Amino acid sequence: MTRRTLALVALLVIALAALVPTVNTYVAQRQKLSELQSQVSQQEQQVESLREQVARWDDPTYVAARARERLLFAMPGETQYRLTDTSGSDVPLTEAEQAAEAAKEGEWFSVLWESVEGSSRLTPEDIPDETGSTDDDVSEQNPADDTTDQDTDQ
Repeated sequence: MTRRTLALVALLVIALAALVPTVNTYVAQRQKLSELQSQVSQQEQQVESLREQVARWDDPTYVAARARERLLFAMPGETQYRLTDTSGSDVPLTEAEQAAEAAKEGEWFSVLWESVEGSSRLTPEDIPDETGSTDDDVSEQNPADDTTDQDTDQ
């Protein structure tokens, strides 16, 4: 290798060492900028949907419909009926509410597994001794202390 080639290679290495972090920073900032722009557009859409909801509440018929649905209000002269099943509990108003209740209960194996996990969290204090009493049933007083009470009575 000649001195020229060696100097050119050294100059190229120095230039790359100076440019790589700068280019890396530029690319990272561009990615962050695109993420922030997408976040801003999503938030603008949310603001627009919230403005639409606010505009709906300015309509008296919409307010009346929501009051009838949520608060069970009735117009003058109307009679409301509330259906119950044979157990006496309220019947869900919609299929969506029924699906939500079923999802809340969970699958049978999920309930079973939660029961197994719960039983594994027992501590020795939770388990009664052979006589069937727990630490809560036994008094904290030492039996030897009872003799001192008898001595003071005499």
